[in-house]
Amino acid sequence: MLNRRTILLWSALVGAGIGPSALAAGFTTPAGEPTTIKAPAVVNFWATWCAPCIKELPDLAQLAKALDGKATVYLVNFGESAQVVAAFQAKRPELFGPHTVDVLDATMSGLKIYGLRGVPTTVLIHRDGTVIEAIQGLKPWGEPETIQEIRGKSGSNQG
Repeated sequence: MLNRRTILLWSALVGAGIGPSALAAGFTTPAGEPTTIKAPAVVNFWATWCAPCIKELPDLAQLAKALDGKATVYLVNFGESAQVVAAFQAKRPELFGPHTVDVLDATMSGLKIYGLRGVPTTVLIHRDGTVIEAIQGLKPWGEPETIQEIRGKSGSNQG
């Protein structure tokens, strides 16, 4: 549900010219190759030192599985090196699922592109490439109601 904070954020994003161009960012794969976000998408920004981020990772993996390729769930590590992320994933592999896409934002370009204020933040991107909502904090991503909400907002349940 869009609340006052989300509407204000959306207004700020639109005013800043954030739209389809929000899909292109200074992100890399864990191997260091440049990559972009492709719509429709659920883009979660997280960090290894962030307890709420870690808590929601399994739910995001569950969401990705439930979306079954109709929308991509990107797990964007925010501000850490590939080595730090790889070490964390090796230590806690149960937090990550095979249906999510790992991305690094070592330069923290998400601050400018998505107007991030902290982690965890999850940005929902419609299939037309527009940002429809940014959610700060935890959300039960794996619950059936949330999955249906994401399908509707992302446009992934259409055509």
